[in-house]
Amino acid sequence: MKTDNYTDLYKLNKAHVVRVFDLTDKEKLFVFRFDDKDLASTWTYKPGQFVQIAVPGVGESTISITSSATRKGFFELCIRKVGRVTSVIHKLRPGDVVGIRGPYGNGFPMEAMEGKDLLLIASGLGMAPLRGVFLYALDNRWLYGRIALINTARYSSELLFREELDAMLDMTTAENLLIMQTVTREPEYPGLKGRATEYIDQTGVDPKNCAVIVCGPPRMYMDVFRKVLQLGFSPDHLYMTLERRMKCGVGKCGHCVAGTATNMVYMCKDGPVFTYYDIMSTPGLI
Repeated sequence: MKTDNYTDLYKLNKAHVVRVFDLTDKEKLFVFRFDDKDLASTWTYKPGQFVQIAVPGVGESTISITSSATRKGFFELCIRKVGRVTSVIHKLRPGDVVGIRGPYGNGFPMEAMEGKDLLLIASGLGMAPLRGVFLYALDNRWLYGRIALINTARYSSELLFREELDAMLDMTTAENLLIMQTVTREPEYPGLKGRATEYIDQTGVDPKNCAVIVCGPPRMYMDVFRKVLQLGFSPDHLYMTLERRMKCGVGKCGHCVAGTATNMVYMCKDGPVFTYYDIMSTPGLI
């Protein structure tokens, strides 16, 4: 099955679980590989895109792709147990088979960010889609300037990919990286404490030549945008993903519609990645 054969929005491709990692009490990282060898070697996606994962006899769930688009032969999904479908997915073991539709959505414009510094700000589950962006930028390190990542959560036990990011700290100087992990509700935490906005001015990126990428709870977006604009970042390069609002993924159910009768947006078809100007001009996006 070649690349041009999976443009069918509804096509379901079999994939099996390769490995499962426990990340937190609520999230697991699943590594999948398509059963069709041609599809496994040709399937492509952009950072920020998502898939529909289907469990036979149970249902489907929309999940952002967590791995780097540069790494072929497998893909990764970080899945939080929040309902009937994801509860069943959390019981999957290596060798179990699921169905995958997609990829869907627009993804982040990584080519437009080339030559710029990158500032990634993730809160809670927002680290899942931003991990794909971060790893993609590392795999194409020569295309970007300084890369700064702020990963925040309420408690240290909720910091997604905490150990993985800690393991990268020894390469930050050589690769011109900055990794900050901070918590907001754990006074005894030995590391950084406070909201992400408190550390933006310490990242060392160039506000005049930096793309800002944000994912987290809706209430954090405007706080982040307000802060970066105060610091002189350009509104032309502010991006966010609304992957939490995805339902069917193909614009059929209407659950992710926002805007007005003259400016209607399907977050799954027109997003899930939006710009600062999209947010300011489209009522109901956040």
